Amino acid sequence: MKKSIQSNIIQETNQQTNQQEINQKTNQHETNQQETNQQETNQQAKANKVDKVSKAGRKKKKHHFFLIFLVVVVVIWAGSHLYTKIVKPAKIEGFEAAVATIDGIKIPEGVRIVGLGEASHGNKEFQELKLEVFRQLVATTNIRALILEGDVGGCELANQYIQGGEGTAEEVTRHLGYRIYRTDQMRDLVQWMHDYNEAAADEDKVRLYGMDMQYDEDMIVVINSFYAKADAAKGEAYAAKVRELLGESDDDYDASRYDEIVALMDEIEKDVAANEAAYAERTSTFEAKYVAHMAENVKYFISYRVKEKRANRARDSYMKENVDWILAMEESERGGAVMVSCHNGHMARNQYSPHTFLGMFLAEDYGKKYFAIGTDFYNTTVNLPTTDYSGRIIKEFCSDDALAYQVKDLPGNVYYLDFSKVDAGSALGKKIGAAGATGSLSEAYSWVYKVLKSSYQVFHAPTEMYDAMILYYETTPIEIWEK
Repeated sequence: MKKSIQSNIIQETNQQTNQQEINQKTNQHETNQQETNQQETNQQAKANKVDKVSKAGRKKKKHHFFLIFLVVVVVIWAGSHLYTKIVKPAKIEGFEAAVATIDGIKIPEGVRIVGLGEASHGNKEFQELKLEVFRQLVATTNIRALILEGDVGGCELANQYIQGGEGTAEEVTRHLGYRIYRTDQMRDLVQWMHDYNEAAADEDKVRLYGMDMQYDEDMIVVINSFYAKADAAKGEAYAAKVRELLGESDDDYDASRYDEIVALMDEIEKDVAANEAAYAERTSTFEAKYVAHMAENVKYFISYRVKEKRANRARDSYMKENVDWILAMEESERGGAVMVSCHNGHMARNQYSPHTFLGMFLAEDYGKKYFAIGTDFYNTTVNLPTTDYSGRIIKEFCSDDALAYQVKDLPGNVYYLDFSKVDAGSALGKKIGAAGATGSLSEAYSWVYKVLKSSYQVFHAPTEMYDAMILYYETTPIEIWEK
């Protein structure tokens, strides 16, 4: 009995001891787990702290990078403008002796196309120059045709007034194609051509053409008005079909009916060809020929809009087709050459802009029979569209053109320089034969212009771009009529 009781006591004691050991181990495990959790918490806290520091560092680096970029931009802007104000081009020996005034312009024998450029569309002087140069060429050459970088149909409406038709110079000037042409200077050009023709013999009359086919509205007006005189019944049928396919304005055409539009214009061309003699009696030989080409330009228009997606090369290719056709017309009818007026970028011989091709096409096809006269300013205040094209702004620029700067010390503000008259080995010859800055402002504005001067400068040798230049020290902005 005693042994049994002792055995039970010993067993209970052992169980209590084992339980205590288990409890101790459990407590130790929980303590270890707590320590582990604490360590992990501490490590996570450290990681979070490192991550915050890292993010703050990256943010700080980005901030520093932006500040550095901003400083670089400001330094470039300030430096370029300060340089322009302080460092001026050096005097070029022989410049004054080599230049002439506008009435001293002489075009080489055998030239069939004279190209006149403009360094910007928004300067009054370049618009005045169209008339000044054309008037000089009419007086001294067989040129009687002026081709504008303007609407094909709209310029023909202006030409009809120039030939003695109804309306006023201001009314038809509004049809030339762009808002930038709605100015006193362009009206004066149209009025001079009209007044010149009043006293000129038929074979000596001047004509105005457009070469840009971006809009069809006035082309349709020309076609409809022609048929109203040539064959009214047929004209009404054509007019109804044109309205159905092309609508009432430039953007109303039905692109899905592209083939029908082309077929209709082909039909009009064939009809005019088949009835040219009869139509010419009721209108004129010129009108009969030109209305067929007007239909061809409607095809250029729809192809440019639908097939070519308004590609720059397509536009200049179609303008080249128009120059070719007009030259052929003038040479066959009157044995005369033509003058083309457009932006420098379009007419430069070497295609200095990746977006324009006309001058390169002309130089390739006509060689030295294409005579390119570029223009430039040194300082300009110019009328440009706002960045979003919702309005107009006046901005100032400096081209850094060393040639245009030379005009500053001469009596007038504009001079003509024929490169063929300059000795290639002279100081002036070396200057025009080497790449240097010239100005080029298109019908657009960007804040980049103010930050990076090279964005509105061209760096090619003048002799690569042109055969001659007309240079201004200063030019001023056009004033566009209110709508």
